[in-house]
Amino acid sequence: MKSLLKIYGRYIGSTWVIILLLVMVNLGAFAWIMFDRVVHYEPGFSKDFRDMAEAMVEKDGEDKLVLSSQGKEFMEERQYAFLMLLNDEGDVIFGWNLPEDFKEHYTIGEISGFTRWYLQGYPVKVWQTEEGLLVAGAKRGSIWKYSLEMPMEFMNHIGWYARIVLEVNLLIILCVVGFLGYRYYKSLCPLSAGIEALSQNRQIHLSERGPASQLAVRINRASDILGRQRQTIQRRDMARTEWIAGVSHDIRTPLSVIMGYADELMENEALGEAERERAAVIRNQSLKIRQLIEDLNLTSKLEYDMQPLRVKPFYPAVLLRTLAAEFINEGLGEQYEVSLEIQPELERIALEGDEELMKRAVRNLLGNSARHNPQGCRIWIEGRVGKGGIEKDETWKDKKGEDRCVIEISDDGCGIPEEVISCLLTEPEYEDRWNKKKPHIMGLRIVKQIVQAHKGDFQIVREGHCIRMSIPVIILLNDI
Repeated sequence: MKSLLKIYGRYIGSTWVIILLLVMVNLGAFAWIMFDRVVHYEPGFSKDFRDMAEAMVEKDGEDKLVLSSQGKEFMEERQYAFLMLLNDEGDVIFGWNLPEDFKEHYTIGEISGFTRWYLQGYPVKVWQTEEGLLVAGAKRGSIWKYSLEMPMEFMNHIGWYARIVLEVNLLIILCVVGFLGYRYYKSLCPLSAGIEALSQNRQIHLSERGPASQLAVRINRASDILGRQRQTIQRRDMARTEWIAGVSHDIRTPLSVIMGYADELMENEALGEAERERAAVIRNQSLKIRQLIEDLNLTSKLEYDMQPLRVKPFYPAVLLRTLAAEFINEGLGEQYEVSLEIQPELERIALEGDEELMKRAVRNLLGNSARHNPQGCRIWIEGRVGKGGIEKDETWKDKKGEDRCVIEISDDGCGIPEEVISCLLTEPEYEDRWNKKKPHIMGLRIVKQIVQAHKGDFQIVREGHCIRMSIPVIILLNDI
């Protein structure tokens, strides 16, 4: 929803920017029109006329009023229709291009009228000169005149009125923009919910109405496709898990027979030493096959959450001591040295989980250290209490602030190969990235799956020489 609110805010902001741009463009256009039609026109019709008024009419040698050459050029250049001069009594004492229906005498009322408005449809400009009132007329229909009168009280409050109008307009714009934005936001809410559901691998169906109907149709189509794919994958995974379980079950009986006969042959003193050694090899290899089948069955069940955890409290300190003793007493060679270090704080910690699965994880790691270092190595088993989640370096960082049981199995042997680490951490992309067959990672994969089933973190550190597991602590003994 935060992303939708962000989109909504951007929508409102964009709308206001557009409105401001439109206002600026309109004000600019209005200013340009005023400048072009008023500012440019005013000097051409009024200012120049005032400047030329005294020089337009002059007296000739016979003391008669005539249009000066400069005045005639001015009138023709500006396309004035006529020019006349009135004395103080309203008589026309000079005329140029006067229409035939013009009078020769005008009353004070008529002079007052055409001074502000029109003279028989001609827009006029007047100017008082020494000779009299000079009247110049433009062509009919060339100038629009309108007299505007306002009460002084209104003019004194015009700023207040303008502010009210502006505020009302802004309120209307704000309401319209908010309403449209809200509709836009509401139309996007189902899309956001649908995308969120798809990201969580859930089936959805959106209403295919409204402004976002086309997007809703596409999201519904994607949901249907993903749903069909999910069902296909589930059926395939279920079939694979059932097949593995069936094969594991069916192979137990013949494998038990093989191991039984191998035991008999090993104990048969009538056979030679070489034959009894071969029987021991058969038994050992049969044990490996049984272990591999059990590992395959377990990892398949863990991968699809089909392995129910037998949850009960257990003590990690006791578990580590027991497994270390078993590991040493199972005929470990003299070339191996095992060190066990348990932090005192771990003694008061109890976990809730499947103790047998956790034992399986630690046994796998100890077995790997011995199996992959036949020349011998030192093996360290460490248990402690930590804080936080998975680590990015050698230092434990407090990220989640919760107590965790940290178990580390490390050795100074050959370490875990880089290709095994990459395959274990990026299994889906491994085959394309390395362009070769996956290495055997069954034992480590089971360890990782067991840790994750207990809501824990799994990490390979120290350049492949250490496996670190951290399990959330459920019970502190001093809290009981």
